[in-house]
Amino acid sequence: TTSLRPLERLYIVQILKGMWITMRHLVGNVLSQGRNMRVIEYPDVRKPMAERYRGAHRLTTRPDGKLKCVACMCCSTACPAKCISIVADEDPEDPIEKYPVRFEIDMLRCIYCGYCVEACPKDAIFMSTELELAGFTRASLKYDIDKLKRTMPELGPRMDYIKRINERW
Repeated sequence: TTSLRPLERLYIVQILKGMWITMRHLVGNVLSQGRNMRVIEYPDVRKPMAERYRGAHRLTTRPDGKLKCVACMCCSTACPAKCISIVADEDPEDPIEKYPVRFEIDMLRCIYCGYCVEACPKDAIFMSTELELAGFTRASLKYDIDKLKRTMPELGPRMDYIKRINERW
């Protein structure tokens, strides 16, 4: 093993290099008056998202308004973070089928892997391109059925992509 000299142990050279890089960027931005800075004015202008970006989870519904989810527990079983909890019950209109009484995703535990989407046999869950995944409390980041089935106004290209994927299967 090599031992560091006393001057190297203080990391002065590394600190000075870091300060030089910071000052170079600061002076460069001030002198160019921000012309070279890459800035997106967020609420007004959205950053273009990749077609395969995995954001917030969504539950889809049938044309009659009922959830497509049949509470098969495939998504909660496939989830490596164990953040999906489902309570199932018999559907009173169709005794063969089940439906979720409670469907919750703890977004603080979710790792956005997409395994739940892949595991779902009914295409009841998908991940939208929503970016606003923040909350003021921990409880607000536990998404229930009502929050998961709300509609997204900007799902046009994403839904086309989902349909193309489903056609291949």
